[in-house]
Amino acid sequence: MKWFSQLSLKSRILSVVILSCFLCASVAIQSFLYFNAKELEAGIVNKQKTIHTQLNAATQFVGKQGGLQTVVEKYQKKYRSPDQLTNAEREEILNQVPIYASLLIGQQNTHVDQYEFRVFSDAPRNKDYLATTQELEVFRQFERSPDLNEIIKNEDGIITTYRPVRLSEDHGCMTCHGSPSQSPWGNGRDILGYKMEDWKDGKLHGVFAVSQNIDLVAKASTQGQIITPRGWLILGILLGALASVLISAYILKTPIHSLSRAANAITQASDQVSVTSQRMANSSQQLAQATTQQAASLEETAASIEELNSMVSKNTDNAVNTAQSSNQSKKIAENGKHIMQQMISSMSQINQSNGKIMDQVNHSNQQMVQIVEVIKEIGNKTKVINDIVFQTKLLSFNASVEAARAGEHGKGFAVVAQEVGNLAQMSGQASQEISELLENSISKVEDIVKETKTQVESLIKDGVEKIENGTQIARECNEVFEEIVENVSNVSHMATEISNASQEQSQGINELTRAMNQLDQVTQQNAATSEESSFAAKDLSKQAHSLNEVVEDLIRTIQGGLIAQGKDGFAHDGGDTTKDGGTKSSNRAA
Repeated sequence: MKWFSQLSLKSRILSVVILSCFLCASVAIQSFLYFNAKELEAGIVNKQKTIHTQLNAATQFVGKQGGLQTVVEKYQKKYRSPDQLTNAEREEILNQVPIYASLLIGQQNTHVDQYEFRVFSDAPRNKDYLATTQELEVFRQFERSPDLNEIIKNEDGIITTYRPVRLSEDHGCMTCHGSPSQSPWGNGRDILGYKMEDWKDGKLHGVFAVSQNIDLVAKASTQGQIITPRGWLILGILLGALASVLISAYILKTPIHSLSRAANAITQASDQVSVTSQRMANSSQQLAQATTQQAASLEETAASIEELNSMVSKNTDNAVNTAQSSNQSKKIAENGKHIMQQMISSMSQINQSNGKIMDQVNHSNQQMVQIVEVIKEIGNKTKVINDIVFQTKLLSFNASVEAARAGEHGKGFAVVAQEVGNLAQMSGQASQEISELLENSISKVEDIVKETKTQVESLIKDGVEKIENGTQIARECNEVFEEIVENVSNVSHMATEISNASQEQSQGINELTRAMNQLDQVTQQNAATSEESSFAAKDLSKQAHSLNEVVEDLIRTIQGGLIAQGKDGFAHDGGDTTKDGGTKSSNRAA
């Protein structure tokens, strides 16, 4: 679109007018062609429907005449076989068939009216009328929908109207396609010798198709005309567009000259403003640079003081932290000292408890010895029981002997003596077992007492030695904690003094920093004012330059072409249009 930007305003407006006229003409022509095509298609469809209506009327007319039945009866009486019929007689019979009459009418004037007529079926008697694959689809549609009376298709610029051909008993169709029992020859064949199909009234037999090529119809409709209506329309639209362009060029002539003079005047004013603003910008820039350098020096000084203040603050913080840590360490050491004293006291108590435990163990050993003595006495008593058992056995034996001497009279006494002997024996066994248990218990108790006493004495002795060692170590730790507490107290005192001194230094540096910051703020304000002045001058210069560029664009838009550039970078046009249409040269320098 570079070429378009070099055109004058007048040329651009005229180009827009021409383009608008062209677009409107294109839309009008396309709309005309579209609606004309739709109207042509509607006319073709109406014509095809008219042809179908004529064919249907011919079918009904021939059928109502009843001529078919008459000729059938005529030749049925005249001949005995369809083979005897001559071609002329066959033609006479066919002329009385309603569908055949419609077929003849449909095939007439096809070239004159620019249409094609065809009849097809899925089972025709004439193989020329056998339906193609596409035609068979149409046939099946009519077959599936008995109420469907018409199908219209527009494919590849050819419009086709289909209508079904159904058998009608009123039209005499059953004479040829009805029941074979009604054959005029008695052999199941019709008057022409074709096999009768036993079809019923309303059966779909075929389809009539009327087709027309849209282009051929359109060509035929304009045949003999020098200029078609489409040509007249296009010519009228083009003449109207040309008239619009000429009128627009005449109307734009005066306003374009006025705009050109105004643009030249604005260019001169913008050049002067640009020079003045450039000088102001240079002065403001120098002042801003000097102020900026001064502000930078103050900022460096303030930064150094700030860094020193930061270091002093860190020292103060470290001293405070050290004092706090020392105080905490002192408290921890004092707490440790107190804990060590408690541990020494606890060890003394443990030593006393060990002595008590030893006394208790000795007391327990004495009680165990007493238990052993009791067990020994039980053993002695058990021996007495054994002696009694022995004497009882001896008495039982003597009683048994005396009972044996007594004979029958001593049997009962013998039984008692035997039972007493058995009891004595059982008592003896129990006494023997008790004696063995007592002996074993005495032996085990004595061993336990000896072993327990030995182990407890050894453990208590070791515990006493360890407690004495721990007590000695705890005393030494207590002395160390006392020294730590004293040293930490000294460190805490010195850290407090350092913290106080650092705080005094920090206060002095803060006062110096505030003074430097105030001086820096004043310098920054001066620098900001200088920069604002410089920016304002630059902005004014930019606006003047922008105004100059806008004017250049305006002149370029009005006059077209490239505008020459001056040495200072500002645009100049080639001249100024005078009132009388001439041109005077001008060379404006910034």
